[in-house]
Amino acid sequence: MSSFTSFDYVIVGGGLAGLVLATRLSEDANTGVLVIEAGQDQTSDPRVNIPGMWPALIRGESAWDFKTVPQEGLEGRQIGFPQGRLLGGSSALNGLAFSATSKANVDAWESLGNAGWGWKEFYESMKRSYSLASEGADAKGPVQLTVPEADTEWPKVWTETLTTLGFSTTGNPFNGTLSGGVVVADSIDPLTKQRSYAANAYLEPARSRPNLTIWTKADAEKIIFDRSDGVTATGVQVVQDGETKIVEARKDVVITAGTINSPRLLELSGVGDAKRLQSLGIDVVVDNPNVGENLQNHPLCTLSFQVRDGPGFDTIDKLARQDPNAIAAAMKAYGNQKGPMSKSGSNLVAQLPTPGLKTDDDVSNLTALLQSAILDGHDESKSFAQSHESFVRSILASPTEATGCYIMIPGFVEPTSDGWMAPAPPGEENYLTLTLLLAHPLSRGSVHVTSASADPSAVAIDPKYLSHPLDIEVMAKHLQFAENIATTKPLVDHLVLDGKRNPRAPPAGSLADLSAAKEYLRKTTVGAHHFTGTCSMMPKDVGGVVDAQLRVYGCRNLRVCDASIIPLTPRTNPQATVYGVAEHAARIIRTGL
Repeated sequence: MSSFTSFDYVIVGGGLAGLVLATRLSEDANTGVLVIEAGQDQTSDPRVNIPGMWPALIRGESAWDFKTVPQEGLEGRQIGFPQGRLLGGSSALNGLAFSATSKANVDAWESLGNAGWGWKEFYESMKRSYSLASEGADAKGPVQLTVPEADTEWPKVWTETLTTLGFSTTGNPFNGTLSGGVVVADSIDPLTKQRSYAANAYLEPARSRPNLTIWTKADAEKIIFDRSDGVTATGVQVVQDGETKIVEARKDVVITAGTINSPRLLELSGVGDAKRLQSLGIDVVVDNPNVGENLQNHPLCTLSFQVRDGPGFDTIDKLARQDPNAIAAAMKAYGNQKGPMSKSGSNLVAQLPTPGLKTDDDVSNLTALLQSAILDGHDESKSFAQSHESFVRSILASPTEATGCYIMIPGFVEPTSDGWMAPAPPGEENYLTLTLLLAHPLSRGSVHVTSASADPSAVAIDPKYLSHPLDIEVMAKHLQFAENIATTKPLVDHLVLDGKRNPRAPPAGSLADLSAAKEYLRKTTVGAHHFTGTCSMMPKDVGGVVDAQLRVYGCRNLRVCDASIIPLTPRTNPQATVYGVAEHAARIIRTGL
């Protein structure tokens, strides 16, 4: 074991948040910053840079290959999922959507006791991360965004269908008040049509700074503490190229390893529930039973419909079936910065309120379910549950606050029963898929190590999908409404409602029965890759792990900054929100708060 040069800040995790922090902190030439990343530098990898190739990265060395414990709410299924394991983290292999969460969501973070984290302040931080021409001079951040040009008739049909149903399609997607339909921007550079993400947008311009050091293929095993006068994080134990070494931190150690790995590293380092750690033979440094709790994620399901073929209504099905001619045509188009490889393909979105609430009794029946759940866990989690339920109650009956996120994809999309991407069905048929996410689930789970080993598989991940009775009730109503969207003009004119669907879908019209909709959800729901909450930012006595300055309770100079600190999950894809969190954290750290 050898000791290496010390740095002011040692950042554990070279993902989205870690690289934003490293870039911002190293703007001060007198501040030494080290980033420790377990994965590789793949900034020149075409699978990262070409937007349409992102599915090629989610299985393999570029991703942590995690899976949940059996999920009772999903008929005992275990759900697999990736998290980025390369420079840029999940910003290098996600689906590219850049969607802001709501003002109500962020204001609820502040109301938990996180001063300075309200929407007004957070919005200013988020705007520091991205640039989009339609946003004007207000947003000048490194991440370049592109709203794709309409190259088929599907965007027009989607917009007209939502308008027919009475929803707005002209809202601002970034100001926190969006309700209705929107064309979501991709994190794609409009000039090069390459993915714009933390590694090339933030890190690349800063790489030459002599005060910024990046270690890749380096595994952080544990945080090192000095307990002679309170608890101080002095450094990190790292394994790189088979050598174990200690790197020292003169100011702060900042954990940016993500919602799964951040609590895992804390527990392996002795920060967590004392009883759990002692049972595993881990020396307890800080006793906090909240570490690893409050895991949240969006449950997700899909419905696919056969498309009536016609000019202007192309889908990605031939490409998904690996048709050589379709692949050649797509790559040729990409050479001209066009076609399906130049965008995410999941830009047609609707953020919609709870369907079917026509009377006060309808609302009362739903809110009654808020009281019906038995609260498990320690007193702190019960205290937070009341705040969580209060927030959901505030948006549940709102005609403008979204409880469901719909994504319309021109092509077949269906997850396998264990959470991965199913192949397109054989044949010549084309499909349209409606993907549904429950925006604000009340079901909360946990992430905990199962041994003192640094083996990443020695962790129990339990999101407890659909364990709260309100979740399946609200999601089933949205699922019914998804089928309603498909039967509304003009969209219905382009679908074969009695044609082929995704193999597990019931016959057309069957989901009108709420019990059938719930059964479909239990059989087919998986998790989005949107995990948050396991190192939540809120007072310790209501379930917190870090304070409003992102300092771990019980340690003066250990911070966490990534999606794990988000106490109430964003209502959609969290990429934009995590950029905002990282920019906000950089301001806090640099100003010495």
